[in-house]
Amino acid sequence: MLLPLLIALPLMAQEFDTNFDKMLFEINRSRYDKALHQLFPLQAHIRSKLDNKPIKVDETVAAQMGQMRNTTAVLSTIALLRTQVESNQFEQAQVQAMLVGMGLSGLWAELPAYQRLNFAKEDLAQAISGTRPLELRKLAYAAVDAEDWQTARSASVELIALVESKDYKGGDPGTLKHSALTVRGLADLAKGDIAAAEKAIVDSMRVRTEELMRLSGPSFRLAIELLAKGRRTAVDQFLILVSESTWRDSSKAGEWRKELAAGKTPDFPRFSSN
Repeated sequence: MLLPLLIALPLMAQEFDTNFDKMLFEINRSRYDKALHQLFPLQAHIRSKLDNKPIKVDETVAAQMGQMRNTTAVLSTIALLRTQVESNQFEQAQVQAMLVGMGLSGLWAELPAYQRLNFAKEDLAQAISGTRPLELRKLAYAAVDAEDWQTARSASVELIALVESKDYKGGDPGTLKHSALTVRGLADLAKGDIAAAEKAIVDSMRVRTEELMRLSGPSFRLAIELLAKGRRTAVDQFLILVSESTWRDSSKAGEWRKELAAGKTPDFPRFSSN
């Protein structure tokens, strides 16, 4: 038993070295999203060593969070994280990993929308058949952020066709179709086709999306945009379906409907990965 364990330890160390090296490589080319993917295995390893013990955020950690706003800060924190992982200082490493994750997420969000869109196009061009649906969803939302409505709509239409095909194999089709309908509706709304956008938001909640509801809930992006144009009826129909869904916060839909009826604008969740 001892010999296999001794062999496994260097291999694990070598694997984490690869994660760190790839993380630095992706940061150097501004692919902060892919650098995050290299961080995730490290975080999982650290959590396992601490039995999923939660991070204690004190004043010192809170101050460090505010400093993770540039590449230099992220790189120096990665260097510290690497030292702590190698020396089995897992409680300290857990904090540094969280800070790195926050820094990478912030850097990615601050990239110009056109640059994130170009990256998404590159990723789609390199995608294999099994990953194409996920890359299409990423492209669709990147195009929305860049206000490239033609690309957004074409990506969403292709994604819907893919997940509805008989031979589809990939991620949860309900989640992907919900995203595609949301993006298609946003593109239709941007082009002035309000009726199509209203149909899309209602259709998006008629999709079977148990996995989506369990993990993150529906996307409210189209609802927010429709309300900005005074289209309250379709949003109310959308909320009825939200209230009937398995989303853990579905009960909030009733309160939002009351606010709509009173002429108020509900404060919908602004963030969704879908």
